[in-house]
Amino acid sequence: MEHNTTTFYKGEIIFMEGQTSSCAYIINSGLVGVYREDSSGNRSLVRKLGNNDMFGEMGLIDKYPRSATAIALQDTQCTIIERYRFNYLTKFNPHFMTTLIKSLTEKLRSTIINLNKISPANRTTSPNKTSLYGFFHKKGD
Repeated sequence: MEHNTTTFYKGEIIFMEGQTSSCAYIINSGLVGVYREDSSGNRSLVRKLGNNDMFGEMGLIDKYPRSATAIALQDTQCTIIERYRFNYLTKFNPHFMTTLIKSLTEKLRSTIINLNKISPANRTTSPNKTSLYGFFHKKGD
Protein backbone atom coordinates (compact mmCIF):
# COMPACT_ATOMS: atom_id res chain seq x y z
CA MET A 1 0.00 0.00 0.00
CA GLU A 2 1.32 3.42 -0.94
CA HIS A 3 1.54 5.98 1.86
CA ASN A 4 1.42 9.71 1.28
CA THR A 5 4.27 11.26 3.27
CA THR A 6 5.56 14.78 3.61
CA THR A 7 8.38 16.56 5.39
CA PHE A 8 7.92 19.65 7.52
CA TYR A 9 11.03 21.66 8.33
CA LYS A 10 11.91 23.06 11.75
CA GLY A 11 9.64 26.02 12.53
CA GLU A 12 7.19 25.23 9.73
CA ILE A 13 3.49 25.53 10.59
CA ILE A 14 1.71 22.28 9.76
CA PHE A 15 -1.76 23.69 10.39
CA MET A 16 -3.30 26.63 12.25
CA GLU A 17 -5.97 26.70 14.91
CA GLY A 18 -9.31 27.43 13.24
CA GLN A 19 -8.45 25.90 9.85
CA THR A 20 -10.68 23.27 8.28
CA SER A 21 -9.53 19.70 8.93
CA SER A 22 -8.93 17.56 5.87
CA CYS A 23 -6.39 15.05 7.18
CA ALA A 24 -4.56 13.70 10.20
CA TYR A 25 -0.84 12.97 10.53
CA ILE A 26 1.31 10.21 11.97
CA ILE A 27 4.87 11.23 12.84
CA ASN A 28 7.45 8.92 11.24
CA SER A 29 10.41 10.92 12.56
CA GLY A 30 10.88 14.28 14.19
CA LEU A 31 9.04 16.36 16.77
CA VAL A 32 5.85 18.45 16.61
CA GLY A 33 4.60 21.06 19.06
CA VAL A 34 0.87 21.56 19.55
CA TYR A 35 -0.02 25.13 20.59
CA ARG A 36 -3.08 27.11 21.65
CA GLU A 37 -3.42 30.88 21.49
CA ASP A 38 -5.13 33.00 24.12
CA SER A 39 -7.29 36.05 23.37
CA SER A 40 -4.15 38.24 23.36
CA GLY A 41 -2.48 36.10 20.69
CA ASN A 42 0.05 34.56 23.08
CA ARG A 43 0.93 31.02 21.99
CA SER A 44 1.35 28.30 24.65
CA LEU A 45 2.77 24.83 24.14
CA VAL A 46 0.13 22.22 24.97
CA ARG A 47 2.00 19.05 24.05
CA LYS A 48 5.05 17.73 22.24
CA LEU A 49 4.55 14.76 19.92
CA GLY A 50 7.16 12.36 18.55
CA ASN A 51 7.56 9.15 16.58
CA ASN A 52 4.34 7.21 15.90
CA ASP A 53 2.11 9.88 17.47
CA MET A 54 -1.03 10.84 15.57
CA PHE A 55 -2.33 14.39 15.54
CA GLY A 56 -5.02 16.33 13.69
CA GLU A 57 -7.52 13.48 14.06
CA MET A 58 -10.07 15.40 16.13
CA GLY A 59 -11.31 17.43 13.17
CA LEU A 60 -11.77 14.25 11.16
CA ILE A 61 -13.89 12.78 13.94
CA ASP A 62 -16.12 15.76 14.73
CA LYS A 63 -15.67 17.87 11.55
CA TYR A 64 -14.96 21.04 13.57
CA PRO A 65 -12.05 23.35 12.65
CA ARG A 66 -8.59 22.67 14.06
CA SER A 67 -8.53 23.21 17.83
CA ALA A 68 -4.81 24.01 17.96
CA THR A 69 -1.79 24.98 15.88
CA ALA A 70 0.82 22.33 15.02
CA ILE A 71 4.43 23.39 14.35
CA ALA A 72 7.44 21.24 13.47
CA LEU A 73 9.97 21.61 16.31
CA GLN A 74 12.61 19.90 14.17
CA ASP A 75 12.63 18.48 10.66
CA THR A 76 9.71 16.05 10.76
CA GLN A 77 8.45 13.42 8.35
CA CYS A 78 4.75 12.52 8.58
CA THR A 79 2.38 10.09 6.94
CA ILE A 80 -0.76 11.92 5.86
CA ILE A 81 -4.07 10.21 6.63
CA GLU A 82 -6.68 11.71 4.28
CA ARG A 83 -10.32 11.86 5.40
CA TYR A 84 -11.44 8.98 3.13
CA ARG A 85 -8.68 6.71 4.49
CA PHE A 86 -9.42 7.72 8.08
CA ASN A 87 -13.13 6.97 7.57
CA TYR A 88 -12.31 3.59 6.04
CA LEU A 89 -9.99 2.66 8.92
CA THR A 90 -12.49 3.70 11.59
CA LYS A 91 -15.22 1.67 9.91
CA PHE A 92 -13.36 -1.51 8.96
CA ASN A 93 -10.27 -1.82 11.16
CA PRO A 94 -10.99 -2.62 14.83
CA HIS A 95 -7.28 -2.42 15.73
CA PHE A 96 -7.11 1.14 14.35
CA MET A 97 -10.20 2.10 16.38
CA THR A 98 -8.75 0.59 19.55
CA THR A 99 -5.48 2.43 19.02
CA LEU A 100 -7.33 5.68 18.25
CA ILE A 101 -9.45 5.40 21.40
CA LYS A 102 -6.36 4.71 23.53
CA SER A 103 -4.57 7.70 21.98
CA LEU A 104 -7.53 10.02 22.60
CA THR A 105 -7.86 8.73 26.17
CA GLU A 106 -4.17 9.45 26.85
CA LYS A 107 -4.59 12.97 25.45
CA LEU A 108 -7.71 13.51 27.58
CA ARG A 109 -5.94 12.35 30.75
CA SER A 110 -3.01 14.63 30.00
CA THR A 111 -5.37 17.56 29.40
CA ILE A 112 -7.19 16.88 32.69
CA ILE A 113 -3.87 16.88 34.55
CA ASN A 114 -2.93 20.20 32.92
CA LEU A 115 -6.35 21.73 33.67
CA ASN A 116 -6.04 20.72 37.32
CA LYS A 117 -2.94 22.91 37.47
CA ILE A 118 -5.07 25.94 36.50
CA SER A 119 -7.03 27.65 39.25
CA PRO A 120 -10.84 27.27 39.02
CA ALA A 121 -11.25 31.04 38.60
CA ASN A 122 -9.55 30.80 35.20
CA ARG A 123 -11.99 28.21 33.84
CA THR A 124 -14.73 30.01 31.97
CA THR A 125 -16.39 27.44 29.69
CA SER A 126 -17.28 23.79 29.67
CA PRO A 127 -17.04 21.60 26.56
CA ASN A 128 -20.08 20.26 24.71
CA LYS A 129 -21.07 16.79 25.90
CA THR A 130 -21.17 13.83 23.54
CA SER A 131 -23.81 11.22 24.33
CA LEU A 132 -23.42 7.48 23.80
CA TYR A 133 -27.04 6.91 24.80
CA GLY A 134 -28.16 6.12 21.24
CA PHE A 135 -25.74 3.23 20.93
CA PHE A 136 -27.41 1.35 23.78
CA HIS A 137 -31.04 2.46 23.63
CA LYS A 138 -33.20 2.25 20.54
CA LYS A 139 -36.67 3.73 20.22
CA GLY A 140 -39.20 1.26 21.47
CA ASP A 141 -36.77 -0.54 23.81
